[in-house]
Amino acid sequence: MSSDFLLADIGGTNVRFAVLRGDGRVEGHEAWLTALYPDIGSAVRAYAELTGLRLPLAGAAVCAAGPVVGDAIKLTNCTWAISTAEIAAATGGRVTLVNDFAAVARALPTLTAEDVVQIGGDAPLSHAPKVALGPGTGLGVASAVFDGARWVSVPGEGGHVDLAPTNDRELAVVFQLMRERGHVAAEDAVSGLGLENVYLAIASLDGVMLKAKPIAADIAKAARAKTDPVAVEAVALFTGWLGSVAGNLALTLGAQGGVYIAGGIVAQWGDLFDAKLFRRRFEAKGRIKYFLDPIPCYLVTAKDLAFRGLAAMVR
Repeated sequence: MSSDFLLADIGGTNVRFAVLRGDGRVEGHEAWLTALYPDIGSAVRAYAELTGLRLPLAGAAVCAAGPVVGDAIKLTNCTWAISTAEIAAATGGRVTLVNDFAAVARALPTLTAEDVVQIGGDAPLSHAPKVALGPGTGLGVASAVFDGARWVSVPGEGGHVDLAPTNDRELAVVFQLMRERGHVAAEDAVSGLGLENVYLAIASLDGVMLKAKPIAADIAKAARAKTDPVAVEAVALFTGWLGSVAGNLALTLGAQGGVYIAGGIVAQWGDLFDAKLFRRRFEAKGRIKYFLDPIPCYLVTAKDLAFRGLAAMVR
């Protein structure tokens, strides 16, 4: 049996593979469309053939976008059976299966100054809880806590908490979203799909006629060029709500070890991301503001968080 571990990060659209070697190196990165394969076993065998990976393996560490229920994760936009039994059958070794942001959170203690850009606050408190949140297709949330001997990731579904308005305009937008969809979660505004939702809500409130449903990338592009007032406001509302949600998480979890923004959206925005607005809303918690003032926030620029976290879990 090989001493290698397979690492896999599975989303609704893509699966990313890598190999953790016995000497600690992570290599063999590949990213493929899940739609190209009927199940994870087929994808693993194709990856092994392409890279020369020798099966069976010592094990596999896999994360996927959804909560772990029993020994499986149900993905919204993927037909694969993501279960420990399915993965074990494909790889032949022991299996670790976690939520994707549980892997991200476990990577937080491994980050260095070169992996992040700090947004306000002071130095993190040593061994204090850390929080990761990441707007992407949805809004991922998880935390890392130190148990006295090691870091442990704590998964959660914080992206599905209620979205809270903080001013009249946000109240109007939330009410519009509520009329359309009932419950309005944080990720209904703070995600790629959420940005599109907010854009459509603003257009509806302001009587703006649209020729086609916008996509998140086009909204960001229009906001950067300042050619579309609706896009400019949608990005500002997204940013403000991201700050508010981050502040809520820091208060709930006592995250004096820092709040880390991961996910695919904000890192791609570059200077479109209004860090001052984000930080202002992060701290805007009334009489408890003093607790949040020293907590550092970070924009994560490292590209391999999930693999770092999975490798740390294996080790």
